[in-house]
Amino acid sequence: MTLFKTLQQGQTYQKTWILHPKLNQIFPENRIIKATKFAQTLMPFIAVFAIVWQQFFVPHSHVGLAAAVLTALFALCIPLQGLYWLGKRSQTTLPKQTAVKFQQISEQLEKKGIALPLPKNPTYQDLAFLLNKANQYLSDTFWQDI
Repeated sequence: MTLFKTLQQGQTYQKTWILHPKLNQIFPENRIIKATKFAQTLMPFIAVFAIVWQQFFVPHSHVGLAAAVLTALFALCIPLQGLYWLGKRSQTTLPKQTAVKFQQISEQLEKKGIALPLPKNPTYQDLAFLLNKANQYLSDTFWQDI
Protein backbone atom coordinates (compact mmCIF):
# COMPACT_ATOMS: atom_id res chain seq x y z
CA MET A 1 0.00 0.00 0.00
CA THR A 2 1.43 3.38 -0.94
CA LEU A 3 1.79 6.23 1.50
CA PHE A 4 -1.00 8.30 -0.01
CA LYS A 5 -3.35 5.34 -0.14
CA THR A 6 -2.60 4.59 3.51
CA LEU A 7 -3.31 8.21 4.48
CA GLN A 8 -6.55 8.14 2.49
CA GLN A 9 -7.55 4.88 4.16
CA GLY A 10 -6.76 6.50 7.52
CA GLN A 11 -9.16 9.36 6.73
CA THR A 12 -11.86 6.89 5.74
CA TYR A 13 -11.31 4.90 8.93
CA GLN A 14 -11.41 8.10 10.98
CA LYS A 15 -14.78 9.01 9.48
CA THR A 16 -16.19 5.48 9.85
CA TRP A 17 -15.13 4.79 13.44
CA ILE A 18 -17.78 5.72 15.98
CA LEU A 19 -16.52 7.72 18.97
CA HIS A 20 -18.56 6.01 21.66
CA PRO A 21 -17.35 6.39 25.28
CA LYS A 22 -17.58 2.62 25.87
CA LEU A 23 -15.00 2.04 23.12
CA ASN A 24 -12.45 4.21 24.99
CA GLN A 25 -11.86 1.35 27.37
CA ILE A 26 -11.34 -1.24 24.64
CA PHE A 27 -9.62 0.40 21.65
CA PRO A 28 -7.05 3.21 21.30
CA GLU A 29 -8.81 4.55 18.18
CA ASN A 30 -10.88 7.13 20.07
CA ARG A 31 -7.78 8.77 21.51
CA ILE A 32 -5.86 8.64 18.23
CA ILE A 33 -8.78 10.08 16.25
CA LYS A 34 -9.31 12.91 18.74
CA ALA A 35 -5.60 13.74 18.75
CA THR A 36 -5.41 13.61 14.95
CA LYS A 37 -8.42 15.89 14.52
CA PHE A 38 -6.95 18.30 17.07
CA ALA A 39 -3.62 18.26 15.24
CA GLN A 40 -5.33 18.82 11.89
CA THR A 41 -6.88 22.02 13.19
CA LEU A 42 -3.98 23.34 15.29
CA MET A 43 -0.78 22.39 13.48
CA PRO A 44 -1.27 24.52 10.33
CA PHE A 45 -1.62 27.54 12.64
CA ILE A 46 1.56 26.58 14.49
CA ALA A 47 3.42 26.12 11.20
CA VAL A 48 2.47 29.59 10.00
CA PHE A 49 3.12 31.07 13.42
CA ALA A 50 6.65 29.61 13.54
CA ILE A 51 7.61 31.26 10.26
CA VAL A 52 5.91 34.59 10.99
CA TRP A 53 7.42 34.75 14.49
CA GLN A 54 10.90 34.19 13.12
CA GLN A 55 10.46 36.81 10.40
CA PHE A 56 9.09 39.31 12.89
CA PHE A 57 11.93 39.04 15.43
CA VAL A 58 14.94 38.11 13.28
CA PRO A 59 14.01 39.16 9.74
CA HIS A 60 17.36 38.62 7.98
CA SER A 61 18.63 35.43 9.60
CA HIS A 62 18.89 32.51 7.18
CA VAL A 63 19.62 30.06 9.99
CA GLY A 64 16.55 31.23 11.88
CA LEU A 65 14.42 30.89 8.75
CA ALA A 66 15.71 27.37 8.18
CA ALA A 67 14.87 26.44 11.78
CA ALA A 68 11.41 27.98 11.42
CA VAL A 69 10.75 26.09 8.18
CA LEU A 70 11.84 22.82 9.80
CA THR A 71 9.59 23.54 12.76
CA ALA A 72 6.71 24.24 10.38
CA LEU A 73 7.32 21.02 8.44
CA PHE A 74 7.45 19.04 11.66
CA ALA A 75 4.19 20.60 12.83
CA LEU A 76 2.51 19.75 9.52
CA CYS A 77 3.69 16.13 9.71
CA ILE A 78 2.09 15.42 13.09
CA PRO A 79 -1.48 14.96 11.74
CA LEU A 80 -0.07 12.78 8.96
CA GLN A 81 1.39 10.43 11.57
CA GLY A 82 -2.05 9.92 13.09
CA LEU A 83 -3.64 9.32 9.69
CA TYR A 84 -0.88 6.88 8.77
CA TRP A 85 -1.42 4.92 12.01
CA LEU A 86 -5.16 4.84 11.41
CA GLY A 87 -4.64 3.69 7.81
CA LYS A 88 -2.38 0.85 8.87
CA ARG A 89 -4.69 -0.10 11.73
CA SER A 90 -7.73 -0.20 9.48
CA GLN A 91 -6.16 -2.92 7.35
CA THR A 92 -5.05 -5.05 10.31
CA THR A 93 -7.02 -8.24 10.82
CA LEU A 94 -8.91 -8.53 14.08
CA PRO A 95 -7.51 -10.62 16.96
CA LYS A 96 -9.34 -13.85 17.69
CA GLN A 97 -11.39 -12.55 20.65
CA THR A 98 -12.44 -9.44 18.76
CA ALA A 99 -13.33 -11.52 15.69
CA VAL A 100 -15.64 -13.65 17.86
CA LYS A 101 -17.36 -10.50 19.17
CA PHE A 102 -17.55 -9.27 15.56
CA GLN A 103 -19.48 -12.43 14.68
CA GLN A 104 -21.85 -11.96 17.65
CA ILE A 105 -22.63 -8.36 16.71
CA SER A 106 -23.27 -9.31 13.10
CA GLU A 107 -25.64 -12.06 14.29
CA GLN A 108 -27.54 -9.51 16.41
CA LEU A 109 -27.88 -7.27 13.36
CA GLU A 110 -29.02 -10.24 11.28
CA LYS A 111 -31.80 -10.93 13.81
CA LYS A 112 -32.98 -7.33 13.30
CA GLY A 113 -33.12 -7.94 9.54
CA ILE A 114 -29.94 -6.11 8.56
CA ALA A 115 -27.83 -8.44 6.48
CA LEU A 116 -24.20 -7.45 6.09
CA PRO A 117 -21.52 -9.22 4.08
CA LEU A 118 -19.24 -11.05 6.48
CA PRO A 119 -15.59 -11.16 5.42
CA LYS A 120 -13.58 -14.30 6.10
CA ASN A 121 -10.85 -12.36 7.94
CA PRO A 122 -12.45 -9.16 9.27
CA THR A 123 -10.29 -6.06 9.64
CA TYR A 124 -10.64 -3.07 11.94
CA GLN A 125 -12.26 -1.19 9.04
CA ASP A 126 -14.92 -3.91 8.89
CA LEU A 127 -15.36 -3.60 12.66
CA ALA A 128 -15.80 0.18 12.38
CA PHE A 129 -18.47 -0.29 9.73
CA LEU A 130 -20.22 -2.96 11.83
CA LEU A 131 -20.15 -0.83 15.00
CA ASN A 132 -21.57 2.08 13.04
CA LYS A 133 -24.46 -0.09 11.83
CA ALA A 134 -24.97 -1.49 15.33
CA ASN A 135 -25.19 2.03 16.72
CA GLN A 136 -27.86 2.87 14.14
CA TYR A 137 -30.03 -0.22 14.43
CA LEU A 138 -29.49 -1.75 17.86
CA SER A 139 -30.74 -0.37 21.18
CA ASP A 140 -28.61 1.34 23.80
CA THR A 141 -28.39 -1.89 25.78
CA PHE A 142 -26.03 -3.14 23.05
CA TRP A 143 -23.33 -0.79 24.35
CA GLN A 144 -23.79 -2.05 27.89
CA ASP A 145 -23.24 -5.65 26.77
CA ILE A 146 -19.90 -4.98 25.08
